Amino acid sequence: MNQFPIFLSLAGTAPLVVGGGELAAVKARLLLKRARLVEVASDRPSPQLTALINEGRVKLVSPRVDPAMLTGRPLVISASGDAAEDRRVSELARALGIPVNVPDRPELCSFSLPAIVDRGEVTVAIGTSGAAPVLATRLRAMLERELHPRLGDLAGIAREFRDQVAARLPPGARRRAFWERVFGGPAADAVYRGDDAEARRLMALELSGTSARATANAGRVILVGAGPGDPDLLTLKAVRALKSADVILIDNLVGRGVLEHARREAEIIDVGKERNRHSKSQAEINALLVHHARLGRTVVRLKGGDPFIFGRGGEEVDQLRASGIALEVVPGITAATAAAASLQIPLTHRDVARAVTFISGHAAGDGQPDFSHIDFRALKAGGNTLAVYMGVATAGALARALIAADWPPATPVIWVERASSPRERRIAATLDVLAASPERLGLAGPALLICGEVAGLTAAGAITHVASAPVKTDTQTETS
Repeated sequence: MNQFPIFLSLAGTAPLVVGGGELAAVKARLLLKRARLVEVASDRPSPQLTALINEGRVKLVSPRVDPAMLTGRPLVISASGDAAEDRRVSELARALGIPVNVPDRPELCSFSLPAIVDRGEVTVAIGTSGAAPVLATRLRAMLERELHPRLGDLAGIAREFRDQVAARLPPGARRRAFWERVFGGPAADAVYRGDDAEARRLMALELSGTSARATANAGRVILVGAGPGDPDLLTLKAVRALKSADVILIDNLVGRGVLEHARREAEIIDVGKERNRHSKSQAEINALLVHHARLGRTVVRLKGGDPFIFGRGGEEVDQLRASGIALEVVPGITAATAAAASLQIPLTHRDVARAVTFISGHAAGDGQPDFSHIDFRALKAGGNTLAVYMGVATAGALARALIAADWPPATPVIWVERASSPRERRIAATLDVLAASPERLGLAGPALLICGEVAGLTAAGAITHVASAPVKTDTQTETS
């Protein structure tokens, strides 16, 4: 590496862009992220530049660049589209000691433009010394996902306290420790959730020597939907929650790959529940959430899919509110949408399905299946797709209830086991097959059932078809 990264102030004399075309407009817009005004040397500005001129953000100057025009500039970008002119401008700028960049001409550049992650007060610049600009762009995309959108707001609030901190704490270990507590503690969490007033209060408490974590109910709980299993389906907000967690309570249905986003110091507590086997009761889980939050910790309750779709998130919210615990909910991609995306079939379709209904096939209290509370006849009349969760054990009873409610026996159904995971499996059949002998499908949980005409649409990928009578097989069909 022969380039040294620096951050250059654009608060004084305006930077200069040479050229009036589309590339010059791109460079001007980039500089305007930090410069109040950009001057452009051109007599034929593009429509994009004209718009910036009309906004008062760009000022046109003479297209003939001379030493007087360059003197005092913080930097120059020559994007004229004329190779000879770009070389002349580069030589002039270098002779005057002015940083110069010519796009895609590294031999004419004294500096390169990095890929930038902009968070206001916080700027991350990524450079490859001109060797691989596309790689720098890819790295920027990765950092965009990782860095909280309100990181700049956190830096701005920290700036407000700098003089107070400098007056109260000497340079060195004590001051560094203070800022470590601020940026890694509840004050930062408050900024990230949009509560700047609380962040300022917590910083003031920390500075006065009163630990925010020692105050009553200083902790909080974040209910996080971990999605169906694929870590790439986590939302950015879910990733940020995991990175902030001191304690994580995790379900069985959560793909363990998502824990790669957690801090190494975080305490992981397995509270998974399966049919007829609960490692922790719901009451015990609720108590754990309250206990750790009251110790001043950030607690993530990590739930498969979405917390509010058959995830018992409502019960946890009720308990936390009743206990006075600060609470946030981060939605997740639910199994129905993940399964549909994997199959590339819609849950709703203007021609065959005007609505989708999520139902649970699980009988409360592990008793006998009972679907009397669901009006299947009305759902059929409405052209519904049914997305059935936790229905493996009750599949036969569900299919018989649907047929009894006048759903055609030939209604297509498709099961997706472990949607979005490397072990995903799909089994297609019809209601009559499911009603008569669900065991023929060889189902194992977790699995989601899609029932309705959309299940008969052409799906992507390999599918096992289980028919009511032997039929000819092909490369994607296995007849039982």
